[in-house]
Amino acid sequence: MLKILRLIRIRTLIFTVFVMCMIRYFVMEPLLLKEGFFLQMPVVVFVLLIISVCCLVAAAYVINDYFDTRTDRISGVKAVIVGRHITRRTAIILHTILNIVAVGLAFYVSWMVGKWKISLLFFLISGILWFYSSCYKRYLLLGNLMVAFLVGLIPLSVLVFEIPLLQEAYGQTAFFPDFMYLYEWVLGFSFFLVGNTFVYEVNKDNYTMSGDIEKGIVTIPLKWGRRTARCIMGTVVVIIMLAVFFLCLKIFPFSVLSWTYIFLAIELPYLFYLYTILNPRGKRSIQLGTIRFIMVAGIAFTFFIGHLL
Repeated sequence: MLKILRLIRIRTLIFTVFVMCMIRYFVMEPLLLKEGFFLQMPVVVFVLLIISVCCLVAAAYVINDYFDTRTDRISGVKAVIVGRHITRRTAIILHTILNIVAVGLAFYVSWMVGKWKISLLFFLISGILWFYSSCYKRYLLLGNLMVAFLVGLIPLSVLVFEIPLLQEAYGQTAFFPDFMYLYEWVLGFSFFLVGNTFVYEVNKDNYTMSGDIEKGIVTIPLKWGRRTARCIMGTVVVIIMLAVFFLCLKIFPFSVLSWTYIFLAIELPYLFYLYTILNPRGKRSIQLGTIRFIMVAGIAFTFFIGHLL
């Protein structure tokens, strides 16, 4: 059982639940309440949406490990589960079950909100993740960008399923709200995850070069070298740091709480991360752990939004 939990990346699934709950209850709900509106999706349906997204994420990790067994053995940076502790046949069965549950629940939730076509997106993503693991990740930048983009869809999924219900409940009012302001906030957190996930993926590629060579995967470190990869990671990090700074300056210019939190929990860890990747003796575990911490801290900032509006 422990091996299965490691295979489906239980830690990442917990983070997925965390992101979806924080976006719904600490971003969307305070913004709606400020305008006199309320969340419309029943809690039970939201829970089903979370399960659907988590199953899709878990299935992605299972099929990725299925195709990367040899690569992981050669690179030696993480434990190989498929083929050692779990048979390849079991992995495929698990992947199939997870995808069926994900798409099935997505269809039900889509039907509940009156937009069944949204479920087709889950079916499409399931196929994309299969082809990503089997072939797309071999191409320069494509794999990194695909993973980053798909992670960015997690916060958006909460909003996309909520909007039809909000429009149904309040669309006929005298104000005709379009709820576009919700997209602006949620997209901000989505882009934050996209940027950090891209950095995280490129960082991982720096330590799996031997396995990537064997499988014919063209990564940034292999194509342009580790130094260039570090420069790209550093550039993206600086862009995110500046974006966070200017957004805080625009939205919460006089909030001591916001500035203190952003400096201590986001900007300072970013500076430490830059030091670790520019230091030739920087360790993989520290670098990846720092990025994971920053992503959690960035999403955790949503806790203060209701108090700052």
